[in-house]
Amino acid sequence: MRVIRKIYWSKDFDSSHFLVLPYESKCLRIHGHTYKVEVEIEGEVNENGMIFDFNHLSELAKLLDHRLIVSEKWIKENGETIIIEKNGKKLELPKSEVVVIDKSNVTAEYLAEWFAEKILEKAGKNIREIKVKVWEDPRSYAEITLELQGS
Repeated sequence: MRVIRKIYWSKDFDSSHFLVLPYESKCLRIHGHTYKVEVEIEGEVNENGMIFDFNHLSELAKLLDHRLIVSEKWIKENGETIIIEKNGKKLELPKSEVVVIDKSNVTAEYLAEWFAEKILEKAGKNIREIKVKVWEDPRSYAEITLELQGS
């Protein structure tokens, strides 16, 4: 008999972003979403009796909540204030209001990937699979699955 253990976690958060696209789109403008992130992690319980600590997941959502999310490629200056230049915009914001992700754009696909990679950074060897969905609205989500340990 094979036992499969999973945890599930979900959280809403509000953030703003804009996209860089090679065509005209309303998404080129700064706008916001009430995102929903859903995480499913499969693995064995660790020495603490957990697959993964839910508190780590909550901290990730808190990092993004009520902030502008931008690509590191758009940053012109990164000090106490961050200067962002892209799509004809020049924004200067306090560092505390911006989250810079190491992706080329700020799509739901890349946000799901960012979440999965951040979870992986804290994951123990007991984790077999990390699945993340990021919903931009009630109709649209992006999903990524990381399969670990040859599963």
